[in-house]
Amino acid sequence: MSDPATPVNKSMDRNDLFAPEARPTVQAIHQLIRDMYANDVTMTSWYGSLDKPNTGVGMDNRGPDYQKLPDAVDDERIPWFLYWEIEWIVRQFKGKLGKGVRVLDAGGTSSLFSFYLASLGCEVHSIDINPTLIKNSNKVAEKMGWSLHAYAMDISRLEFNEGFFDHAFSICVFEHLDFYLKQRAFVEFHRTLKPEGQVGITFDYDNPAPYVFDCMAFDDRYRNQLNNPKRVKEVFLANGLFDLVGNQEFIDNGLRYLSPPVEAHVKHPRDYSFGALVMKRRELW
Repeated sequence: MSDPATPVNKSMDRNDLFAPEARPTVQAIHQLIRDMYANDVTMTSWYGSLDKPNTGVGMDNRGPDYQKLPDAVDDERIPWFLYWEIEWIVRQFKGKLGKGVRVLDAGGTSSLFSFYLASLGCEVHSIDINPTLIKNSNKVAEKMGWSLHAYAMDISRLEFNEGFFDHAFSICVFEHLDFYLKQRAFVEFHRTLKPEGQVGITFDYDNPAPYVFDCMAFDDRYRNQLNNPKRVKEVFLANGLFDLVGNQEFIDNGLRYLSPPVEAHVKHPRDYSFGALVMKRRELW
């Protein structure tokens, strides 16, 4: 775990990637991308595409002041935002990840985060609804020699036994789930986690209209807004099944790095960021 004086639950800050404690993970991500490309396998881009190259996709979403991460291996497909999500979450799980640790990756099949967990030696079980991503993930696992298993599965109906996982993760998925689906997913996380299990989550923060699969559109309904610290706690802790690890109030640093995609920008022009939370399973009895 990082210094107790440093907030765990907060919005994204590019400077986090230049802290001394971030360097090993950032370098490991660079190397992972190189190793995968050398083995002719790939991960999804930050837009969920397996296409390589990913020319132009998502460039309008990066914001006008985007700066490439120094030494980035494939900035077009993997911008620094993804590095931040991986590094920040993994930093909070220091000493808790590695060989023999069984983890759930919910909704990130074929993502760089999922593959990074596998590269650490974790036994990764990744769920998704996209058959192409599932097929690719299992192909990558076989080629790279990882303990990684991908399945088609509903996040609100996990087909795993109680207490199956040590920890669970979901990276930039929950902003795309309707409020009620989020709560059903947390019930399943609680059921399938061991006592003391933790959940690491990243999400769009202060996005005026995240794309929500419930309505298959950019959604500005109040129930799906994560636009201030109070609202973050209301949404993620509404179920009473988890407690925050570290700081008990989400910290908004005021930085906004992303612009809404061009098709949403006219109606919802406000820039936004990412946020991260780490929660621990609450014992109910």
